[in-house]
Amino acid sequence: MGKLIKYEWRKQRTTRVVILISLLVGLLAFLWGMLFKNDVFAAMVLLVMFSVSLLVLLYTGIESILIFNRDLRTKQSYMLWMVPRSVWEIVGAKFISAILQMLFSFAVFFAAGCLCGGALLYYSDGMKSVIEMAQIIVKNFFEEGNLIDILWFVATFVIAWIEVIMIGFLAVILSRTVLLHSKFAGLFSLILFFVINWIVERGYSLIHAIPLFKDAGNLGIWNIWDCVYYLLISAILFLATGWLADRKLSV
Repeated sequence: MGKLIKYEWRKQRTTRVVILISLLVGLLAFLWGMLFKNDVFAAMVLLVMFSVSLLVLLYTGIESILIFNRDLRTKQSYMLWMVPRSVWEIVGAKFISAILQMLFSFAVFFAAGCLCGGALLYYSDGMKSVIEMAQIIVKNFFEEGNLIDILWFVATFVIAWIEVIMIGFLAVILSRTVLLHSKFAGLFSLILFFVINWIVERGYSLIHAIPLFKDAGNLGIWNIWDCVYYLLISAILFLATGWLADRKLSV
């Protein structure tokens, strides 16, 4: 399965190179601002990097769906389904590659943020109040349990975003197997994506309307059933996608 993941991983290599080069430019610009005491410029660079990081996290997930749609539309990777490998391995490799791409983007932007923070501490002798404020915030996180809330939010966000990616994969494979030769398959997959997502969120609302799940499993301000629900839905979406691939794409 490692070779399959590597094959899928290479498809987004250009995106990773662009991310790394852009981050390097941003870091150099930030360091230039700190070196020459241009705090306004450095702050603007940090703001741009933070904004871009959110967009990149969203785009990397969407890109994996677009690549899957392109492969089925152009039949570029149809031979992949004919190799002597389990369909579940192939589908699993695509999902894992998409998740790894998203985690890669998060990791490099987090590392860039740490480097910027280190540079800020090193160069900003006149920004002691900002540093003291940051120390107070960190102290409050550890003492009042806010750090747990943040970590739980991040975990819930990652799981929910993985579920969104899986909805995209299911919508694409449904459209490309039902409307294989139709020019409207792309539009149909987009409509399916929103329909399936609406069904999932409707189920989420119904679950939280049940008193048993509404107040149980609370961890700070987040409910443990959120993660359980999205993990369960992700498993169902994976099984549905694999079943369709096995019936419609494999030989």
